[in-house]
Amino acid sequence: MGFLLDAEATRSTLLSVDTTLSENINATQDYIPVTSTTGFSTSVVAEIETTNEVVSFATITENLFSYSQNFANGYWSKNNSLVNATGAVAPDGTSTAEGLRENSSTTSHNIIRNSITAVSGQKYVISVFAKWTGQRYLQIGTGAGGVATNPHQNFDIETGVLGTSNGTITGAITDAGNGWYRCSVVVTSQITGGLIPVYSLIQTTNSNRAPAYTGQGVGAGDMLLLWGAQIEKTDSITGYLPTVTSSLKGLTTVTRGVNGTTAASASSGDAIQQLPFALSSVNVPVRLRALSVSSDGTGAGRLTLCNNNGNTLCDVDIPDDRVYTLEFGGGIVFPNGIFISNTDNVTSYTLYTDKFSGNGLTAGA
Repeated sequence: MGFLLDAEATRSTLLSVDTTLSENINATQDYIPVTSTTGFSTSVVAEIETTNEVVSFATITENLFSYSQNFANGYWSKNNSLVNATGAVAPDGTSTAEGLRENSSTTSHNIIRNSITAVSGQKYVISVFAKWTGQRYLQIGTGAGGVATNPHQNFDIETGVLGTSNGTITGAITDAGNGWYRCSVVVTSQITGGLIPVYSLIQTTNSNRAPAYTGQGVGAGDMLLLWGAQIEKTDSITGYLPTVTSSLKGLTTVTRGVNGTTAASASSGDAIQQLPFALSSVNVPVRLRALSVSSDGTGAGRLTLCNNNGNTLCDVDIPDDRVYTLEFGGGIVFPNGIFISNTDNVTSYTLYTDKFSGNGLTAGA
């Protein structure tokens, strides 16, 4: 083609990350359960192949809990407490919030999930959404398994502030709107074995771990609304991923219908694809000199170039079963690198690029 190319900035095959949806999704939900999250990056958009919808996502999550919105299920052990459906509106707009009430015993009042298998030295984030409706205080802690010091963190759900804590634990509380707060703790397992998350009702923000006190009785009107429990093997909280009969992996904090596509329902088993970065560096000025793109013979093809935020910069459309090579003369400068966000019916492509300096831009190493 008569010009020099930087080999590190070219790619000639589609090395995509491919998986499938593990559940049906609707057109409005902000999470996408997938069979595997291996290889996915939050910096690149993905495409649901059956609907051609392009999505972006801020976090990748694996929720190790089952029945994350159904505390009344036998999966959760209720100790001197009762959980019941309320019809109250949850943070996602559905009427799925449940109420946690105490009985009249003079003891601790909580719900527990046993047998979360932990790895020694691994950090875990335990979280839940809570709303004050008479019961003001919540405690998240661990039982005897997993963390020897039995740490806990207290939360004031009326004012949205942290209370006291004990042990090696880091708590956080975030306003989720409409009176809801997302409460979370980060703990480190000290054994390989059972980690026991505990959600306790308490009387003050300086209560000790799972304190004993005389409850009001389950017929009382006061309760704490709960929704959306999550435990994840990480050191920082991610978007919420709801589960039912088993744990799930997925893309969370999802923005739907990116790059002008339409958000749509899709079915479990449908393919979802993410293409890796076109460059080894993600934030350097690059000049595109030319490109070659080949249709896969199944229909008209489209190659979409975007910036590192997933914003479409240009589309290249090619007829069915054709190969095109386009030259751009002096080249097109992309200040933050070149990325591929869409490859409809494309079997391969090559980007011919070189590093660029000038106009206030500095080339990468």
